Amino acid sequence: MYRKGSEYDRIAKLAIDLYLDYGFVTFPLNEEDVCQKLGISLVPYSAYKPDDRKLFIKRSQYGFFNPLTKEAPPTIFYNDDPQLPRGCQRQTIFHEIKHYVDEDCEEDPEDDDLAEYFGRFFPAPIPHLIVNDISNPIEIISRFGTSYTIASHISSNVINRMQKYGKRIFDYEKPLVKQLDPIYYSIFLKDEGSDA
Repeated sequence: MYRKGSEYDRIAKLAIDLYLDYGFVTFPLNEEDVCQKLGISLVPYSAYKPDDRKLFIKRSQYGFFNPLTKEAPPTIFYNDDPQLPRGCQRQTIFHEIKHYVDEDCEEDPEDDDLAEYFGRFFPAPIPHLIVNDISNPIEIISRFGTSYTIASHISSNVINRMQKYGKRIFDYEKPLVKQLDPIYYSIFLKDEGSDA
């Protein structure tokens, strides 16, 4: 699906705002901590009986988000089957967090595509990878706890961006770099003019 770069920029800004608002600074991000700070209940499929789990899997093999109701807080249900890689489970949770923070109302393929991007960017922000010279999928897996598939997508995003822009950090990314990589920020970005 082709999208304008501005749509991906908006999703990146959404992820960056979460870092800035909640002070996330360590990797790999703890998805339980993120959900707790955002007020989202995180419920594994295994918390339910086998018949209920079958219904959940029928709805989504990986997980889904239920918005706030009178009866329940916003909730992410995710498949914690040990046969699913942990990185895949984490990607599902981060994907569903986008649906919450972006106030997606119902299942929409366009929202899902952007949630996939958010699910890659949020646990491994591209500007952080660029300033730390990280583009190898194996290193991405070990530092950020992603699956190999997600690490490969992130690696491609980093490499493509660096081919187009070099090590340039966009103005809206500078506050994130200042928070995650303060030494790099003070040496290379502080005097570039736009300080957020």
